[in-house]
Amino acid sequence: MRLNVAAACHEALQLWKRDRDVIAAVAGVFFFLPNLALALFMRIDTVAARAGAQDDQALLAAMQSYLVDNAPLLGFQMIAELVGVAVLLALLLDPARPTVGEALRIVLRRFPVLLAATILLNIAIGGGMLLFLVPGLYVIGRAALVLPVLLGEPERRFGDAIGRALDLTQGRVIQLLSLQALIFVGAYFVQQLLQGLAGAASSGGGNPVTLGMVAVAAAAVSMATTIAYTLVRVTIYRRLASNG
Repeated sequence: MRLNVAAACHEALQLWKRDRDVIAAVAGVFFFLPNLALALFMRIDTVAARAGAQDDQALLAAMQSYLVDNAPLLGFQMIAELVGVAVLLALLLDPARPTVGEALRIVLRRFPVLLAATILLNIAIGGGMLLFLVPGLYVIGRAALVLPVLLGEPERRFGDAIGRALDLTQGRVIQLLSLQALIFVGAYFVQQLLQGLAGAASSGGGNPVTLGMVAVAAAAVSMATTIAYTLVRVTIYRRLASNG
């Protein structure tokens, strides 16, 4: 079966229109607020960052400093996003139509499995990226439906769920990667535009009002991006799973 990406996106839009109040409430708590906290409170090694690409060692030092200094915030944001995505998947994929509270309990019971899957996939993606990018992109495409399978087919064991997700994405990596690129690259350019407007508005300074507005806007863009990708994964999973 060929994946009809346009139809899946249209169906995702219908899901949003039907359940936008619940989706927005979950996303506000688990996507918007953690991303806003990250944007407002993350620490940046400005001395190393100024060296930029002209000094590889300084750039590496800046990246290491960023990860170490912001590890608690980054970890909090990652876990909050994982829980939020899983709650939305449980709400939209469970035929019993659970409440938000019931969906959250389902996710918390399965959280160790969801976290383990996320960590393993991130390790695989990171390793693939180190091997000249293409293997990492391939893993991203093949892993797109792991969480939907774990939430949509809870009777499956961990390894079986991974295999099921790989079966569903077989031969569809390019389509899935193209869809992800459309969503995430578009969001990246919007955020870059916001940063540019902030720099222009503050004339290169650190106006706290301007920076706060940009942080709110960037968090909203991140939230919208995660919602869009989650809803599209729901509809793609439904379409592929219904055809075996």
